[in-house]
Amino acid sequence: MAFVKNTYQQLSFYDAMDRLSERERKIFEKSWAKPFGDEIFPMIDEEAFAGLYSEKVSRPNTPVNIVVGAILLARFLGLSDDEMIEAVIFDVRFQYALHTTGYTEQPFSTNTFRRFRARNEEYRDRTGKDPLEECLKQLEEKMAESESPRLRALLRRVSCQKD
Repeated sequence: MAFVKNTYQQLSFYDAMDRLSERERKIFEKSWAKPFGDEIFPMIDEEAFAGLYSEKVSRPNTPVNIVVGAILLARFLGLSDDEMIEAVIFDVRFQYALHTTGYTEQPFSTNTFRRFRARNEEYRDRTGKDPLEECLKQLEEKMAESESPRLRALLRRVSCQKD
């Protein structure tokens, strides 16, 4: 699979956010999804993961920033891979956080996370570097610095799970 940077980040005509009522939009604005999508998601450095993919011309990868963002959210919310996929498919908050509200179909399959982690492990074994853990640690630090109480609450949730 070839590494391709995700350049599709704009809202579409059929964007899921357009279907929210005024009340739903107000509730959404106060959720963790807005600051995560606006502050944290754009900080995911896809280039740090280029070494996980083949340089041969082949089918492009699932966007790395979406996969890493989903892994981070699953960690914070204590979700399994299957639960994360369901959340992204059915919950506009997750779609907003991962900038996929305009997708007609969410870019995950049951194998997405397993394959990504396997590539990361193979790369770690080969190079001694773990781009996934390094990225997740950096993003957690950025969340700790955020002014959003919702993001800091997500971070505390992970801290409690580790203890």
